[in-house]
Amino acid sequence: MLAGINTALVTPFDTDLEFDPDAMRRSVRHQIACGTAGLCALGGTGEPLSLSLEEHRRVIDTVVEETAGRVPVTVGCLLGGAADVTAAARHAQTAGADAVMLVPPYFYSARPLDIERHFQAVAETCSLPVILFHTPGRSGVRLAPDELLSMIHANPAIRGIKDASGDMVLAAEVMRDAPDGFCFMQGLDELLLASLALGAAGGIVSLGELLPRSLRRLYDRATAGDLQGARQIQFDLLELCRVIYCEPNPGPLKYALDRAGRPAGPCRPPIHGPRDDTRSTLDTLLPALLAVENAAPA
Repeated sequence: MLAGINTALVTPFDTDLEFDPDAMRRSVRHQIACGTAGLCALGGTGEPLSLSLEEHRRVIDTVVEETAGRVPVTVGCLLGGAADVTAAARHAQTAGADAVMLVPPYFYSARPLDIERHFQAVAETCSLPVILFHTPGRSGVRLAPDELLSMIHANPAIRGIKDASGDMVLAAEVMRDAPDGFCFMQGLDELLLASLALGAAGGIVSLGELLPRSLRRLYDRATAGDLQGARQIQFDLLELCRVIYCEPNPGPLKYALDRAGRPAGPCRPPIHGPRDDTRSTLDTLLPALLAVENAAPA
């Protein structure tokens, strides 16, 4: 299953807001060259709710084809309707992805039993491992540790979790009581080190798109026992995390990628580019962070 730093990819668009497959391929090549452990297409960073099902298929095909089995590819199936979620998951399997990521149904005020049935229904039509995306701030669905663990133990297809709740007690309880081989992946960049210290397998994080070498060094140092070195990298990223997520993701992230010389185009509405003050702060923070990133060995 998943381990290490897995990058949550942005979906590049051209100036007409059409999917840009060439830019997507460049991004995949850059990530692999930088030693990223895995890729996650069409997660929250990938603007999935702004893409049609057919566009989901194009993104999936592009990422899987360009990756060519060099690292695992997880595909987010975060669409609203169960039929579209299932269709995206089945296409991910056909294309050759390694796992699918599912979010609890949002807006419906679904009960834990409804959520469990939803995951089971997708698993019955797609044989890929499932990563449960627990992101209360986005989905509006917050599950307690016992509810998460009940779902995990009831459905063997759920082989991991991306947790973006920020609740480290929940993280500890899930890691302690999940089945052997279950992978806990942190979804918040600022909690990577804390999660690794508890035993997390790694993270699925947006900053991997911008700073893949730096995050790989954080992971490598933490898992090698160099706590002081890992802590310093985590501290150095804290202010960037605050700024880059102060507006809807990936608005500031796409701006930062442009400043880094790896443009991914604009966001699709309702997400827009960052405010002037956010741009100014990023302009101040990025040079030093990018200098360290580009100096790190690939």
